[in-house]
Amino acid sequence: MKRIVEVVFTGGTIGSVAIGDTLDTSSNPPRQLLSMCGMEGVEFRESEPFRILSEDAGTEHWTRLAAHLAGLDYANLDAIVVTHGSDTMAWTAKALAFALAGAPVPIVLVGSDRPLADPSSNGCDNFRDAVAFALGEKLPGVYVAWKNRQEPTSIHLAGRILPCDPYDDGFRSARGLRFGVVEKGVFQRGTEDANPTRSRIARSAMEQAWKRSRSEATAGTAFDSRVLVLPARPGADHSSVDPSTWNAILQIAYHSSTAPSQPGHGSLQDLASRCAVTGVPLILGPCRRDHAAYESASRLERAGILLAPSMEATSLVVKLQWFLGTGRPLSELSIDIAWEILPEAIFPS
Repeated sequence: MKRIVEVVFTGGTIGSVAIGDTLDTSSNPPRQLLSMCGMEGVEFRESEPFRILSEDAGTEHWTRLAAHLAGLDYANLDAIVVTHGSDTMAWTAKALAFALAGAPVPIVLVGSDRPLADPSSNGCDNFRDAVAFALGEKLPGVYVAWKNRQEPTSIHLAGRILPCDPYDDGFRSARGLRFGVVEKGVFQRGTEDANPTRSRIARSAMEQAWKRSRSEATAGTAFDSRVLVLPARPGADHSSVDPSTWNAILQIAYHSSTAPSQPGHGSLQDLASRCAVTGVPLILGPCRRDHAAYESASRLERAGILLAPSMEATSLVVKLQWFLGTGRPLSELSIDIAWEILPEAIFPS
């Protein structure tokens, strides 16, 4: 009996061809992937909610993709593979992990470092190993499959994957906590204590959570794009930030869970007081809890800034946008929904 895999095309390098010196998605049938990378014993079904280069993806695309995936016939489906560009694949993976919490089948995102016609492309390896992992393990949840150079294909939990490295085009997980690797078509789970076990992940396919997620996604519940993300940088002047134009403001923390905390015009404390007047939440994170808090972080917390838990930074951005879009209370940001909260007890300072 053939197993059924839905392949959802969205564009990206894996769906591109080189026309002169330019990579273009408009003239390339994405089905080229299946003709090059097809597998025996698997029936592939195809759909394409949109076709773009992933650098153009935004919250509206996450919303459309989540709605498309939620509308599939899961009763007759063994796995889903989403083809995607590498620039924003980490963000989209996290968006789907939150929006489709409780989904009953594996959803694996794949991309390619070069067009499929290039002999050095990793696209077919990523695709074949994604299918092998999904059908072999049958684990619910959202994952990313990507083969770095000179390495086997890694399987990453969506909530922990870092954005693509701009220097070597590789994908890695926060703190090196990839879920496992696929070698010769066989998945080997990582042995780190911080990795969820197969049984724990299997239990995440909760019918009640999936019912809520599917209802929200098919209704087109949107990710909130009105979140201002402030990078961590010395000497920032926030005097020009108008809190009333945003639904939330997120200050990315330094690695020690801190940010500039001195008072004064344009300071983060000054911004916190203006946010309080307008009722706009100001969040600092990700913030680790595996060591005593610095006085600077305590000072900011006393100023009314919400300290978000330790997770990969893009997970925090996407989770905040999802919470605001779905009306979930920000007080629950510390609840682990898609394995994005990083366990710190095993990482003593």
